[in-house]
Amino acid sequence: MPTTVEESKKNAKVIDSEIQALKSGHWHFFNRVYKDFWAHAREISEMFKTLKPLRKEDRERLWDRFSSVCEEVKRKQNSEHENLKTKSEQHRNSILSKIESARPCTLFGLDPPDVDEMKALGQILRDAGRMLSDHKTEMYGEHKQECFSRIQEIRKIHDIWWEHLKRHRAQRHQDFQARVRANMDRNYERHRKATQALESCRRHADKLRDDIASAWNDDWRDKAEGWLSDLEDKIRDIEKSIERIEDWIREDEEKLK
Repeated sequence: MPTTVEESKKNAKVIDSEIQALKSGHWHFFNRVYKDFWAHAREISEMFKTLKPLRKEDRERLWDRFSSVCEEVKRKQNSEHENLKTKSEQHRNSILSKIESARPCTLFGLDPPDVDEMKALGQILRDAGRMLSDHKTEMYGEHKQECFSRIQEIRKIHDIWWEHLKRHRAQRHQDFQARVRANMDRNYERHRKATQALESCRRHADKLRDDIASAWNDDWRDKAEGWLSDLEDKIRDIEKSIERIEDWIREDEEKLK
């Protein structure tokens, strides 16, 4: 049967071995896995309570060593925590600044954003999203959530502006079509009056030709031929005017297609 002294030495070696494993273990590549470290530390702490017999001097020596290992790792963890917090805050601030630059400007006296500007602001917001994705492993959860929420907020504002621009563009298109149709109506009326004038002039010219052909007075015939020449010039001018009006109507018809 092992003696109490032998059992105490054996127990001390067990704890000593666990402390050594705690100090050197729980690494993933070059990073300490603190969750596993502290789970193991709790197991060792429990061993001091349950593993008996254990000499007082061994308990004190091993506990000092165990405490020293835990304190060292705790300082290291706190230092990494602060470094990570600082880096996370830097990323958060940079991303939030980028997101804010994607906000449409609505200051008094400035023109509201147009389609090209909204496209540019949308690209800025997408860039901010990529920044968040690229640095998400280096950021705290609350910092990531803050950035994500702000992106969602600006995206909703963008959606409102796009809806406004669509309605404005649709209204402008309707106004444009209304102006084109009104212009076409005016040109149709011009065309109608010009056509009537042309027909009247042509009838008048035909009558003059008939009168000239049957005229017996040479002086009157000479005057009538002058009238006819003027009337034929007027007819040509009216015909050219009608052609211009018809061109205008065709242009407006193309605009409405």
